Amino acid sequence: MYLKFIRKNILSNDICTLALFTNNFSKKVCLGLALLPLIASFTIKAQTIEVLTEHLPPFQQLNDDGSIGGYATEVIHRLFEITKDEANIKVVPWARAYDRALNEKNILIYSISHTESRHEQFHWVGALRYEQFHFWGLNTNFSQPISDLQQLKNISVAATNEHNSEQYLTQKGFNNVYRVVNNDQPIQMLFNHRVNMVLGNSLIIKRQALDLGFQDSLLMPIASAPALDNSLDIALSKKSDPALVKRFKLAFKQLKDSGELDKIKTKWQINDDGLL
Repeated sequence: MYLKFIRKNILSNDICTLALFTNNFSKKVCLGLALLPLIASFTIKAQTIEVLTEHLPPFQQLNDDGSIGGYATEVIHRLFEITKDEANIKVVPWARAYDRALNEKNILIYSISHTESRHEQFHWVGALRYEQFHFWGLNTNFSQPISDLQQLKNISVAATNEHNSEQYLTQKGFNNVYRVVNNDQPIQMLFNHRVNMVLGNSLIIKRQALDLGFQDSLLMPIASAPALDNSLDIALSKKSDPALVKRFKLAFKQLKDSGELDKIKTKWQINDDGLL
């Protein structure tokens, strides 16, 4: 019976089973073979990943030395420290970043609103913040909020190309939309009285106004835009390697579960709008 067992496993090339009945050297060889996949998982060659973003304080902003910083950028750097990959971060117009992330392989993009229409277009690594959207105007131009969507459609509004706000305005059939390339332009146009509204969340809109030298106290929420209430995320292009996607999702989960993500939020005074 014993010989039949050995003979059966030799014929099936089960080397490790045979090693159980032979010398210690064979056992060591078998153990080495079993550990190869585990060793390989720690010796994967680091990849250089192209990371695309835009200037959007306080999430991503220029440091005094010309490098890119901000809350979201610090999270990005920590993810790459965990995955051992190399980040090649580029600040480009959002429409270009969005188009490349839609159509190319292994592109990481941040900070991108996780809307329903975008859900199937990207691999979503993790949420940086939850936010609530409003139409904003100057309190010198509006005496009270507006609840009628049809009335809003006739008011001039500025939005950055391929931003979720611009996509929303297009989908809803707004008639008087000024599409711009630079993310600061909508606020500049609002305060320079070239348009009457912009669309965004309180944290970013007010920060942009202050950074551009305007009085944020003049800003007034005109109407809510609940269809745009969502999370601001880190995402990978849909064509990205599955192993890369898994690696970054696990790294983000580690940051979140360990409490480190909350510590980075606190450092940058980032609070969720609390809606989602």
